[in-house]
Amino acid sequence: MPYPVPPPEPPPLVQTLPDSTLNPLQPQTVSTPMQLSSDVVSPKQIHKNETVAYQLPKLKALEQELASFSPSTSVSADSLGPALSLGLTNSQLTQPQIFSPLTTKPSGEADYQVAKSFSFSDNQNLTTDRLLSQTPSQPSPETVPIPVILPTDLVEVTADRQEFDQQRQIITTEGNVMIRFQNTLIDADKAQVNLNTRQVVASGNVALTRENQVIRGQRMDYNLVKSTGVISNASGVISLSDLGPGLAAQPLQEQGVGQAVRSPISDRITSAQPVENVAPTEGADVEVSGLSFPDLQGDVNRLRFEAERIDILPNGEWEAQDVRITNDPFSPPELELRADTARLQRISPLQDEILTTGSRLVFDQKFSLPLFRDRTVIDRRQREPAPFSIGYDLDDLGGYYVEWNVSPVRFGPIGLDISPQFLLQRAFEEDLNPSDGGFYGLQAELSGPLSPYTFFDSRLSITNFEDFPDLEEDEYRASLRVRQLIGGYTLTGEYSYRDRIFNGTLGFRTIQRSAGAVLTSPEILLGDSGAVFRFQGGLQQIEARTDRLDILNQPGRDNDRITRTRFQGLATLIYPPIIWQGKALPATPTEGLKYTARPVVPFIRLIMVAQGVTSIYTEDDSQSYLSGTVGLQGQFGHFSRDFLDYTGFNLLYTQVALDGQSPFLFDRRVDESILTFGLVQQIYGGLRAGFEYSINLENGLAVDNEFSLEYSRRTYGVILRVSPVRRVGSLNLRISDFNWTGGSEPFSGIKD
Repeated sequence: MPYPVPPPEPPPLVQTLPDSTLNPLQPQTVSTPMQLSSDVVSPKQIHKNETVAYQLPKLKALEQELASFSPSTSVSADSLGPALSLGLTNSQLTQPQIFSPLTTKPSGEADYQVAKSFSFSDNQNLTTDRLLSQTPSQPSPETVPIPVILPTDLVEVTADRQEFDQQRQIITTEGNVMIRFQNTLIDADKAQVNLNTRQVVASGNVALTRENQVIRGQRMDYNLVKSTGVISNASGVISLSDLGPGLAAQPLQEQGVGQAVRSPISDRITSAQPVENVAPTEGADVEVSGLSFPDLQGDVNRLRFEAERIDILPNGEWEAQDVRITNDPFSPPELELRADTARLQRISPLQDEILTTGSRLVFDQKFSLPLFRDRTVIDRRQREPAPFSIGYDLDDLGGYYVEWNVSPVRFGPIGLDISPQFLLQRAFEEDLNPSDGGFYGLQAELSGPLSPYTFFDSRLSITNFEDFPDLEEDEYRASLRVRQLIGGYTLTGEYSYRDRIFNGTLGFRTIQRSAGAVLTSPEILLGDSGAVFRFQGGLQQIEARTDRLDILNQPGRDNDRITRTRFQGLATLIYPPIIWQGKALPATPTEGLKYTARPVVPFIRLIMVAQGVTSIYTEDDSQSYLSGTVGLQGQFGHFSRDFLDYTGFNLLYTQVALDGQSPFLFDRRVDESILTFGLVQQIYGGLRAGFEYSINLENGLAVDNEFSLEYSRRTYGVILRVSPVRRVGSLNLRISDFNWTGGSEPFSGIKD
C-alpha cells in the first residue's frame, strides 16, 4: 500500500510581510477590496480613514539605550483574537498590503473591524487583547487560514487623516486616532509618533489602555518601548477581576453549632434578594441563621481616580500627585480616598498596592478622617479592612477593645496580617497602664496560595501579654489549615489549639486540640429547581471538655477534658423558592442607589432546609440527628425615600430529631425546637435598626440574639452590632463594592 502524499507546506507567515526587497521603513498598507498597489512612494504619504502598520527603524544606539527595558508582556497570536482567513495566493503574500476598516466585502473575504471605544459589560471583561477583531464570512474552499501576528516592531495607526514623513520618520494624525503597539492602545483627537525615538505626543481626550487599566487625560507624552510617560489632568479606572469563590472562601462547617461571627441580618436579607440585570457567576453564600444557600451575584470591583499629573511606569504601575480615588460611580462621590501623592504597583497576580502620603477618607465632601497609614492593598480575593475597628468580647478580652488593622506584610503571594488590640475595659477595671502587658492583645494571620490548587491559612490570637512569652494555656489560640482543590472537591487538613465554637444555649465552647482532615463537596444544583445539595465527611482527633460523670469520676484525672477520635458525615439540602418578587428602582443616585450599593428588589422567599448529621466517636459513643427548617424571608420597599421605605424580615422554625449524645459539649445538639425571627426597619434616611432573636421553645432560653444600628450609604456604611447572648459586639466601617459599566463624570465636588 503506497504512503499518502504529504500535505503541501503552509504559506509563509507574517515574517514574509512585507517583501524584503521593499524599503523596511515604508509603511505597509492594504486597500479594500484586496488589490495590489504599485504606486511610487513619495517622501510624505497621506492616508484617510485607514489603518496603517509602520515598522520601527532599527537604530543601534537606541537599542543599547533601551537594553535594560522590556515590555510588560510579550505579544502572541492569542492577544489578537482568532486566526484570520485570507483568500491569497503565495505570490500575493509577498506584496504590500493595505486595509481600510469597516468596508463591506463579497463572500469569501474578511472584514476588519477596529474598536474605537471600550465598555465593561456584565457578560465579559473587554481588554486590549481583543481590540483588533474580525468578522469573517464563510471562506471559500481555496481560502488559506493563517494566524494574524503583530510583530514587536510594528506600530499600527488608525485615524481620519494621517501623514507620514518618511525622511523624518514622523507620523502626524488627526481625528479618531488609535495607536496600537503590543499590549498598549492610545486613543486621542490628535497625535504625533516619532518612530526613531518611539515617542508619542497625544492631545485631546487622550486614553491610554494597558491590560485592564485605563488612564485618561488632556495631554500625554509616552514612550512605546519603555512603557513610560506623563499624562496631565488625568483620570482613570482600576478594574479588579474577581477571583471568584476559591479555597480561601470555604471554611470548615462544624454542623449542629452556630458560627462564631455572623454577617448582619440586613446584609443576609439583602444578599438573598433575587438578582436583576447581573450576569450570573459561580455564586456566593448567603447566610440564613447558621445555614447558607447559593445566590447568583455579579460583582465587578472597580475604582476610579483623578490626579493633576500621573507619571506612567512600566508593568502597569503609575505615580500621581494630588490624587482622588473612589468606589462611587457617581459624582460628586460620597466617599473618597484623597492623598498628596499616590503610587500604584503590582505585588502579586491577585494584589495591587497603593502607597500614599497625606491620605484621608472624605465622606460626602464634608467630613475627613485621617487614615494614619500609607499603604492600602487592593485584593481581588477579599476586601481590605478599615484602619481600625471597635469591638466587644467579654470572655476573651474583658469587654470593649480597639483593634488596629496594620498594613499587611507580603512575601510574594503570602500575606502576614497583624492586628494589635488595646483592651480598654480590662485596663479600666484592673487599673492597667500602657506599660502593662495585660493592656494588649493580638490577632495575627499568615495565609496565601501555595499553588493554584492549594491554599493555607494560619491564625494566632493572644489575649494577654502579661507573662509573654511564657503564656498560660488560656491566653492564646492558634490554628493551621491547608486546603487542596481536587476536581471540585476540597480536602482540608487542619490543626487547632483552643479553637472557640458557639453552640446555642450551651454558649461558647473551646476545643482544646483538634487534628484531622475534612472532604467537602461543591454545591450541587439539582436541575432547574433551584435546590442545592452538598455534603462533607471528616476524621479528627479531638480533645475537649465533657460533663459526663461516668468519665470524670475515673481515677487519675486532673481536668474535665477527654480525647476521642470522631468520624462525622453531613448532608444538606436547601430549597429557597421565590413566592413573590417586585421590581427594583433604576440604578441612579437618587432612586435605586440612594442608600445602598445594590438596588433593593422587594421579595418574599420560602426557606426549606433539611440536614442530616452523624458523628461516631471512639469508646462506643455516637450522635445522629435530622433537622428540618421552614420559614419565610423577604423585604418590602426600595430604601429610596427618607421615611419607612424599607422593611426586611425573616421567620424560621427548626425541628430536630435526635438519637444519641456527643461526649463533648462543643458539638452536642441540645436545642431541638427553635423559633427564629428578625426585623430590619428604616427609620430616617440611611439609618436602619434591626434585631434577630432565636429561642428554644422547649425551655424558653435564648439560643442566640443580636441588635444592630446601621447608617447606610451607597458607598459606605457604619454599623454597630451587639449580641447579649454571645457577649460580643463590634463597630465597623464597611466599604461597598460596585458593578457598573461604562465611564463616569469628573469628580467635581470640593477639593481640599
